[in-house]
Amino acid sequence: MKQSISRKELCGYLNLLRETMTDGRNFPPSHVRFFDSRSFYYYFSKCPCGSETVEEVLMQMEPCIPLAITEESLQLFLSAYKKEDSPYLAHSFLESSKADFLLLVRHAANDDDKWQAVMTLCEGLRQKNLS
Repeated sequence: MKQSISRKELCGYLNLLRETMTDGRNFPPSHVRFFDSRSFYYYFSKCPCGSETVEEVLMQMEPCIPLAITEESLQLFLSAYKKEDSPYLAHSFLESSKADFLLLVRHAANDDDKWQAVMTLCEGLRQKNLS
């Protein structure tokens, strides 16, 4: 497991992600459509986010990112225990969770109440991972 981050670091990372997701310079032209959360993630993962990329920020935040349980992610998770390539599948599950989290950040970024709920959720996970 990644080393825990401080509350201050978490708030800083979340605010960087919020700025990145609301900054119009990071968005593709209006005719570009994303097929799913993964394609959205792959596009934004390389975008600058402070002095790092979105992907690097999400790596630092891993212990504080809620895992999205969808049918696809659950299948990836369960299959990770059954196959020889389980490290790849576990990575794929975590990447899927990051993709869903990035969409959550995007949808909550312009609404202060939703944003506060995201921050509270991540802080709760951060505190839980400290113990």
